[in-house]
Amino acid sequence: MSFKKTIALIAITVLLSFGETTSAQTTATDLRLTSSPLPINLKVIPGTTVSANIKVKNDGISAENIRITLMKFKADSATGAPNLSERQAGDDYFDWVTFSEDKFVLPVNEWKTITATFNVPASASFGYYYAVVFTRAQENVTQSEKQTILVGGMATLVLLEAQVPNAKREIQVTDFSVDKSMFEFLPATFSIKLKNTGNVHLAPRGNIFISKSDQKDVAILEVNPNKGSILPDSPRTFEESWSDGFPYYIDKQADGKVVIDGNGKTEQELKWNFAEASKLRWGKYTAKMLLVYDDGKRDVPVEAEVSFWIMPWRVIIYAVLIPLIPALSVYFFMKWRMKKAMNRGKKNKKK
Repeated sequence: MSFKKTIALIAITVLLSFGETTSAQTTATDLRLTSSPLPINLKVIPGTTVSANIKVKNDGISAENIRITLMKFKADSATGAPNLSERQAGDDYFDWVTFSEDKFVLPVNEWKTITATFNVPASASFGYYYAVVFTRAQENVTQSEKQTILVGGMATLVLLEAQVPNAKREIQVTDFSVDKSMFEFLPATFSIKLKNTGNVHLAPRGNIFISKSDQKDVAILEVNPNKGSILPDSPRTFEESWSDGFPYYIDKQADGKVVIDGNGKTEQELKWNFAEASKLRWGKYTAKMLLVYDDGKRDVPVEAEVSFWIMPWRVIIYAVLIPLIPALSVYFFMKWRMKKAMNRGKKNKKK
């Protein structure tokens, strides 16, 4: 009897929001789970053991038979997004992991705590990246083979660092840009592209300081507030948006749903809140990014800068026309009165 394992990766939701608690739903199977915390970052001295508790909750409508499997992940070479894959030859670090339970029944609306234990050998070094996958399994047995299909699930990422000498911690900025060089109204979206050129994962954090000319900062944006990590020799892009202006664009909605145009793009509309008219943005702005990461000895700064313009031409036109219309009205009225008076004077002279 042969064995074949089909992994429905399209149905496995990888939790990348890096929040305290994140939920996932696979519509096809109605498997609804919530997991906490996310992600799990562990540091361990080789030759010792470290453990982590993973909490999972059943948000579905019936009890579930849950199983735990182990996969690995690496970052996509272009985007930095995690790609899950199965164990391969030489992946002995899978054998380091044991679970307090690898199969269990999870009642509706209840939490279950699973302890994952990592027995790390003395020969370990640098980083190891696991995906702990919670699934519901179904076995379909035929005459010729036994097939195990993972019909949906949720993967919680575990980043394990075996602390050894010669660890290289380094991050480089490959691009810091804004989506336009000229805006009429906000929002402005900043793209921070980083690359980890070291051999262990790092979680940089910092801010974008937005100022106008030599004035004080008009806005401060937080970058990577949830401490998302960048894997070794991998890129990652963070995006932060500045929308604190008057007026500013928002996604257009109809009947509680976002409106999509014929090209598949989200339609936008201006939001006018006249109570925030003092936040009218105009002129040249400079965004300065300052991030830091721990190189094992100190916090290392990473800096970049970009400039852009905001020219609210419609507001400027209205601001000019509104006071100009009464003035022009008075001017033409006076001109008409003078012309009428001159014509009356000419008629009197003829008489």
